[in-house]
Amino acid sequence: MRKVLVSAFFLLISNLTFSQKNPVAEITRLITRQEVEAHLTFLASDEMRGRNTGSPELEIAANYIAAQFKLMGLKPVPSLNSYFQTVPLENVYPATNGKLTLADESFGYKEHFVILEGGNQTWSGEVVYVGYGSADELKAANVKDKMVIALAGSKDSEGNPMAIFNASNEKFKNVKEAGAAGLVEIFASPQIPWAALVNYFANNTSMRVKGADGVSIPHLWLKGGESIALSKIKEQSLSGSLAIEGIKQVDIPSRNVLGVLEGSDPKLKNEYLVVSAHYDHVGVQKNAKAGTDSIFNGARDNAIGVVGMLATAKYLSQYPPKRSVLFVAWTAEEKGLLGSKYYSENPVIPMKQTVFNFNCDGAGYNDITAATIIGMERTTAESDLFKACQAFGLKATVDPVPEQNLFERSDNYYFAVKGVPAISFSPGVKSFDAELMKYYHKQADEVSSLDFDYLIKYFRAYVYSNVLLSSNPKVPVWKSGDKFEAEAKKLYGK
Repeated sequence: MRKVLVSAFFLLISNLTFSQKNPVAEITRLITRQEVEAHLTFLASDEMRGRNTGSPELEIAANYIAAQFKLMGLKPVPSLNSYFQTVPLENVYPATNGKLTLADESFGYKEHFVILEGGNQTWSGEVVYVGYGSADELKAANVKDKMVIALAGSKDSEGNPMAIFNASNEKFKNVKEAGAAGLVEIFASPQIPWAALVNYFANNTSMRVKGADGVSIPHLWLKGGESIALSKIKEQSLSGSLAIEGIKQVDIPSRNVLGVLEGSDPKLKNEYLVVSAHYDHVGVQKNAKAGTDSIFNGARDNAIGVVGMLATAKYLSQYPPKRSVLFVAWTAEEKGLLGSKYYSENPVIPMKQTVFNFNCDGAGYNDITAATIIGMERTTAESDLFKACQAFGLKATVDPVPEQNLFERSDNYYFAVKGVPAISFSPGVKSFDAELMKYYHKQADEVSSLDFDYLIKYFRAYVYSNVLLSSNPKVPVWKSGDKFEAEAKKLYGK
């Protein structure tokens, strides 16, 4: 009997050693089509009604993910005492009236300007022009307590709508930090009709992270065109006033879902890999045509990403890596990356200890030979990612549509802004063509339309990527010259 027990013991040790030396074989064994299909079927079912932020169904999804974390042995983050980080959001109903004056000239709400940020208020004082509002231009101007007028975008935007929008966010942040009374950007892009902006910003409810004091300075886009006041302000400071009324704010409950796995290495366990995916989608939208589907199930965007994260948690919980891993399911990505934005300002693990964020997100796929890794070429993680994809018969490809600004449109972005190397693992994309757009934010994005022969390779490649990243002795970093390298040096002190 003793001989049998000893033999069994050594067989067990042999099997464990073999498995650890052959993660590809063990990932293939553990990450099964049956299990990933079950997760996807639940998260993207009609009963989940498109997992809209603030909906009861999104809360059900959050509880489901937390239950999976607990089942896999992940622990709550000690500072939270649960698997949830509350994200204070609010729905903002548009203003009913507004008026902006510059010197003796008046500009009307909707006709001449739209409101991006801010609540009901009245203001009067000095207005100052700062060109494109770059950091140097803001530094040169005395903007404290003044209304800042700037050109929308940057010198390099060339009317590109996404470039204008991305520059606008950073500009508003800098203006707030400088203590200005508000920001008015002169918007002139032939690619976006003014009527479309009015419809989007002045006729729709928007969602945002609730400010600590419930108040935000105003941020406006002002229609470009002939104006005596705007021509004068480029040469001299003017007085002005702003009145906004009718805005209504309603609190929206929402949560990020987090679970942590401690690393096995005494030193490296103090470094954290963040494995993440957003779990919200766009909900239910009524159709004019009776009897047509109204549920946007969001199988591709982003139940796939959540399943990639869960598959990684399953494997690493059984074969703990050297580094610690924080798993995060983000809320409100579809509302403007709000869950990850909130986390970046309120991290539960210090950003200095966060060495990498590998997000899993995508709009869909039209290349089943590849995984498209947005930002891969910008970090030293590139070789590990190539190796992981190749192990499961996929090519690791870079962003094929840089003009879409996909890097800035997913939750990795707010980690990158803080200096943390952060990229996104996405299903294979060769272009934004009709095949892709057939499912992107469409009712057709259901589990029944997925190619599981492809997806099982995709999930396993993502898991293996995280296995390599979480145990590689060398920390992945931004490549020299990357736009986020300077922030990384500030963050890590290197």
